[in-house]
Amino acid sequence: MNKDDIENIVKPVINRHECYLWGIEILRGRKRPTLRVYIESDAGAGIDDCELVSKDLNYEAELESILGDDFILEVSTPGIDRRFFYYEQLKEYVGEEFKIKLREPLDGIKNINGHLAECKDDFLRIETSNLEYKLEFNEIEFCKLEPNFEKIMKESEHAK
Repeated sequence: MNKDDIENIVKPVINRHECYLWGIEILRGRKRPTLRVYIESDAGAGIDDCELVSKDLNYEAELESILGDDFILEVSTPGIDRRFFYYEQLKEYVGEEFKIKLREPLDGIKNINGHLAECKDDFLRIETSNLEYKLEFNEIEFCKLEPNFEKIMKESEHAK
């Protein structure tokens, strides 16, 4: 099962709804696989977008040929604590806090919680309270935004 093949199937469907693919996950269940498709749009994708994309993807026979006819389809937005699937996605989030799990330990450390200080030349620089890490995206197994809820609440109060 090739993730690229699945992306090539879902991207045109998502694009028809003026959204774009944020990322996919394929989870192996005991009985059947789950395909999670994350969508986003410049205006901010919502539940209606997820519903429309989900309905259209259910008619994609090519997905059944790859995943089997009994796979579970989940379509969602990335959410406030979004996971990052591609290096390019990080560029808009310089200055934010992240939770990162490395594929292999670096100086005995596999999990890093820190501030994304820079995203340049295919590297990202993460600063923690006492260390700095320069990483390539392919060294990262899992990269997730750690939202600052206090900041979000203050911003929403100012928006009123």
